Amino acid sequence: MRKFLTAWFCMLFATSIIVAEPILTEEAKCLEKGNIEIGLTASYGVDEWEWDGTFTGDNKVSLVVAQIPVKYGVTDKLQLNLNLPYRSWKSELEIDTTKADSDEAGLGQIAVGGKVGISENIAIGLDVQTPTGDVDKMLGEGTNVGLMLIATGDLEPVKVSGNLGYLVKTKYEDEDDVEYDPGDPLILRAAVEYPMDAISLIGEAQGQIFGKTKVNDTEDDDSDGSTIDLLVGSQYVKDALKLKLGVAFAVGDEDYRAGLNHFYDSWDWKVILSGSYKFEI
Repeated sequence: MRKFLTAWFCMLFATSIIVAEPILTEEAKCLEKGNIEIGLTASYGVDEWEWDGTFTGDNKVSLVVAQIPVKYGVTDKLQLNLNLPYRSWKSELEIDTTKADSDEAGLGQIAVGGKVGISENIAIGLDVQTPTGDVDKMLGEGTNVGLMLIATGDLEPVKVSGNLGYLVKTKYEDEDDVEYDPGDPLILRAAVEYPMDAISLIGEAQGQIFGKTKVNDTEDDDSDGSTIDLLVGSQYVKDALKLKLGVAFAVGDEDYRAGLNHFYDSWDWKVILSGSYKFEI
């Protein structure tokens, strides 16, 4: 799987020669100097599975995320980012005839970072996720730092984007002083956009490969794996206004979806709706 995903990205990068506007995948172009873009993104994801073993039953986890992303163009080649997330999840568990539902909501991990344009079609992105989410309510982790290589191109009549990133996840402790060291994910994304005047059709794929999580320095043997998610969507652009709608669904191993690993962000299915407005200051 690792060889397949790496080769897939390399082929896209080699053929990438204008800028796409996908939903999950980052584009290389920075926001123009002196411009600010403020957005609002809402998503709803669901993961369901069955217990099979000593106990039998069903489990369903759902997550609503509302985010306010802010971008600022320092220069035409340097962009600063800020993302303010609110998370609300619910777990509905039934084992044999016993039900145990739980839910939590609150601030997630505030992210700061930016993007530096290396050329017209290549950029490097930085993302720092701060430990603002409550660990004991499964709203956040420790400080996570990500670097990403971004490529965009034009293969008439479609536009393409590709990302190759690595997220370093630091250790953190819960209120019982249990220490967690999550596995770092390698992230690969690719997007194809077919423009039709003000409306574009979008297809995307995201792959993640992550290592073992350690709990109090002891490796969890079943915690490493990979996820693959596909997305179909559309975008509407009118002057400084952008609206996007996408539906994502997982095609990888069920054991590594978000119901068990919330922060690898892979769900049975997820709906994403976002809008943004750009203005000059």
